[in-house]
Amino acid sequence: MRDWDDHRLVLTLHRQGTLRASGDALGVTHTTIARRLAAIEAKEPTPLFTRLGRAYQATEYGLERVAVAKQMEALDHAATRLQRRSGDTLSGPLSLSIPQAVLQYLLLRDIGDFAQRYPHIELTIVGTDQLADLDRGDADVVIRGQANPPGHLVGRKICDVTTHHYAHRDYLDTTRPEDRKWIAADKQSDWIANSPFPDCPVGIIMPDIQSRFLALASGQGLSRAACFMAEPHPDLVRLDSRPGMPLYGLWVLTHPDLKASPKVKALMRAMTDALSRQKALIAA
Repeated sequence: MRDWDDHRLVLTLHRQGTLRASGDALGVTHTTIARRLAAIEAKEPTPLFTRLGRAYQATEYGLERVAVAKQMEALDHAATRLQRRSGDTLSGPLSLSIPQAVLQYLLLRDIGDFAQRYPHIELTIVGTDQLADLDRGDADVVIRGQANPPGHLVGRKICDVTTHHYAHRDYLDTTRPEDRKWIAADKQSDWIANSPFPDCPVGIIMPDIQSRFLALASGQGLSRAACFMAEPHPDLVRLDSRPGMPLYGLWVLTHPDLKASPKVKALMRAMTDALSRQKALIAA
């Protein structure tokens, strides 16, 4: 087994555990995975996997092959990063991974300005709350709220993202204190205990940040929100006068293999400057 595609199949099956999940991950059918696995194992001195129902578990020899596949994967990702950083012009593909809330409330206009300033850069924005894996090439630059990002990444922390307890002024005016309820990501939200209304129950559970904020802004209950989202809203008010609560740091990061790329440097500089101008709002 010398082909990277064969090693990638073995590695994917080890990670996914079933033929169907592996097929979905590789963009082929589960029957294709089964056929390719049979062809691979036919050339090996011993089986790579044992089958337990629909689940596949790597044998001791299979785990050795998985270890080799991981090394090959790392080299493949490194080669891709080298290809991405090649060239000294401000042109070509470039991707930015960014949380939806930061995109919508802080950087939408600045990203548009960047695209106009560098018309030859093919900018792709991936709006997601999942941390993009820069080692795997999920993005070239990431903006993330995180306490401790991976230490090998390069970039800078802009400031802390602070939160506060808010409500729509109409909700406070029309809802009796004993009837007020929280909008939270789950029923056991520790921050409620430190809020101005610790005895109010959770009335609506919304794991999604954007949906939770929209419910807050439409007067559906009390909630905690990032200050950069809530402060500009004309009808949202803080529930007390305490300072905002730091949640995590806001970072602009890239992989060290990409830091010398002119277009990566241009994007990181533009996003860092844009966020720095809004520090007072982000850490209100």
